[in-house]
Amino acid sequence: MNQDFILLLLEDSEEDVFLFRRAITKLGRTIHLQCVRSVAEAQQYLRGQGKYQNRAEFPIPSVVFSDLQLPGTGGLQFLEWLRTQPTIRALPCVIYSGSGNPSDVQVAYELGVTSFIVKPVDFQDWVARLEVVLKFWMDIAQRPPMDG
Repeated sequence: MNQDFILLLLEDSEEDVFLFRRAITKLGRTIHLQCVRSVAEAQQYLRGQGKYQNRAEFPIPSVVFSDLQLPGTGGLQFLEWLRTQPTIRALPCVIYSGSGNPSDVQVAYELGVTSFIVKPVDFQDWVARLEVVLKFWMDIAQRPPMDG
């Protein structure tokens, strides 16, 4: 259905990026994964600035996955920024975190997160959870058109 599914992963942990890539590989779906390590880099990517100017190489994502805990500017601040950007504010954004702190969940939804997922400890649980989320975004949900 969605042949060009681009997932932008905002994650500073090399280990989590590796596990995310591995989980996507296990799913056997065609997903173009773009990784950025900081909020500043995610903002550059989404604005098409600097090394991200070539939209053929760095297209606007279908969905963004953002870690909550990032060095410097965190996932909630990224979400707050994203929702103020006229051309991309409707972009689906999933916060995924190692913690399900109720106040973080509350604030994330107040700021307009699309969904909040707690990272499971077990890799197989993460693959299963990711499969459900990506099936939803790739096969079921209608996403808003983005021209960024």
